[in-house]
Amino acid sequence: MTFQFECPNGHLLEGEPSMGGQECQCPQCGIDFLVPTPPPEVAAAPPQAATDAPPVSTGPPAFDAYGASSGPRMLHIPCPSGHMLETPADMLNQDVLCPHCGVQFMLREKNSVEFKRRKEEELARREHLQGKKWLNWAIVIGVVVLLGLATLIGVSMSR
Repeated sequence: MTFQFECPNGHLLEGEPSMGGQECQCPQCGIDFLVPTPPPEVAAAPPQAATDAPPVSTGPPAFDAYGASSGPRMLHIPCPSGHMLETPADMLNQDVLCPHCGVQFMLREKNSVEFKRRKEEELARREHLQGKKWLNWAIVIGVVVLLGLATLIGVSMSR
C-alpha cells in the first residue's frame, strides 16, 4: 500500500512504506531529501490485491486548526555546509550524515528553522509589549504635565 508525503518544497509525492528513511530525489524540483517514515496504519496495512484501477488519491495531508500537519512533526535543520535537511522530531539529538556532502553532525532543535522562527516571533512580541508599556507611561506623564500646567494657569489667573 502506498502513502503520500511532500518533498521539502511542498510537492506531493507517493511511495511504498519500505522507502521510509531512504534518500530520494523529487521528480518535480530535483531536490534530494529523506523519505519520511509512513504513518503506522500504512506500514501495518496488508498489501492490496492487484487491480487495474489507479490508486485512490487521499489529497494533501490533513492539517489541524493551527495549520500543523497531523503527521510526525518535521523540522528543517541545515547541515554545517548549509544544505537544508528535513527530519522528523524523533531524530533529534542523534548524529547524522548529510546526504548531500557527507558531513557528520548532531541534529539539534535549536538549529532548526522552526525554532529560530519561534524565537524571533517571541522576541518581536516582547518588544511590542515593552513598546506598549513605554507608550502608556509616556501618556500618563503627558497627562500629569498637562494637569500641572492647567493648575498653574488656574492659580496665576486667580491672583
